[in-house]
Amino acid sequence: MMRSLAGLSLMVMMLAGVRPVVRQVDHIVVQSDDPKQLFDLLTGTLRLPVAHPFRNESGEISAGVGAGNISIELFRPADAPRTERPRARFTGLALEPYQQLSQILSELQAAGIVCDPPQSYASTLPDGSRGTFWTTVVLPQLSVPGLSVFLSEYNRAFLNVEVRRKQWGGELTLSKGGPLGFESVKEIIVGTGNLEGDREIWQKLLPQPGEGPAMRLTKSATEGIQRIVFKVKSLEQAKDYLKAQHWLGVVSQADVGIAASAVQGLSIRLTN
Repeated sequence: MMRSLAGLSLMVMMLAGVRPVVRQVDHIVVQSDDPKQLFDLLTGTLRLPVAHPFRNESGEISAGVGAGNISIELFRPADAPRTERPRARFTGLALEPYQQLSQILSELQAAGIVCDPPQSYASTLPDGSRGTFWTTVVLPQLSVPGLSVFLSEYNRAFLNVEVRRKQWGGELTLSKGGPLGFESVKEIIVGTGNLEGDREIWQKLLPQPGEGPAMRLTKSATEGIQRIVFKVKSLEQAKDYLKAQHWLGVVSQADVGIAASAVQGLSIRLTN
């Protein structure tokens, strides 16, 4: 039902001459006490593509994992304390705009969507020059404590996201999705205490998921990303592998979970 409503919403917008603001979800941000351990698991053991290697910017450590249609950004703040048993949590949701941010801010405001001022991040570009890597615009109406929802625009001299996604898809095809048979991220489940209000904003921003994962909102006292769902080639193959590794979580007819203890407490499920 949710997808049919999304398609209807997009059709109405197109007939009215209104273009969607967001093309798709671009990446998920995960804060981890030990991002290297999680990175090694996802890209080494489970063979997801490397989106970008580790960077250390003034003590903040980050790395990227390709998941086919989106990427997963792993990071640890410079001031994060060391822990004996590392934990991870979903802390950000980045959206790719259809147009340049400078062109759509007024459209967002006209649609009643509040935007924080753009924030640019500069560093050394691949050609050696100094320039902007990316620019973000936080959406405070959808952001909650512990989760920032924001628009993200890359400098194409730094990253062409469409090309990179095709490369990740090609790598997944060559590796057959690794031992779990990963294909893409199918769905992101977000808990909210303001279900109707948030749904209205999401329908304006992302009336259909495009090539990215679908967004599913659920009424919850615990706000933020609750879990992500990967599409895999074979649920039975994935289940057998997880069982052999002692990583099998909750199993249902529709999906299986990776044990939270294997992925630093994250909730990750797999489905066909």
